Amino acid sequence: MKNKFLIGIAIVGISIAINSCDSEENALPKVAVSASCDTAGMTYSSGAGAPIQTIINAQCAVSSGCHGYGAPKSQGDFSSYSSGPFQNAIYGGSGSTMYQNLQPSSPTPMPNVPQPGWSECDRLKLEAWLLAGAPQ
Repeated sequence: MKNKFLIGIAIVGISIAINSCDSEENALPKVAVSASCDTAGMTYSSGAGAPIQTIINAQCAVSSGCHGYGAPKSQGDFSSYSSGPFQNAIYGGSGSTMYQNLQPSSPTPMPNVPQPGWSECDRLKLEAWLLAGAPQ
């Protein structure tokens, strides 16, 4: 009887150890995706629907003017992938300045005044792209 009890305890212990390997403690944040918003394989210059460059130009750099060429240093120039301020903003995945500012709960959400055409899908695409390492 005592042996069966010890075997049962051992099986439970092994099961817990195996299941703990699937912990998502260190996993990247998951981006919620709807069926109508394809975020797979997004790059700066290509992707389903509007690539990231199109979203950045329309919402951040060219159309809005906040982060365009010649923008004040505090805002940064996002008009090209290789610009220093843009690289600083996108570096770090979920820890990047851009990712943090895309969160609705951010104290400095971006865009601070959504431009015409800004959508939840645009935000999801940017998040997925940043979490993938912001590929060009």
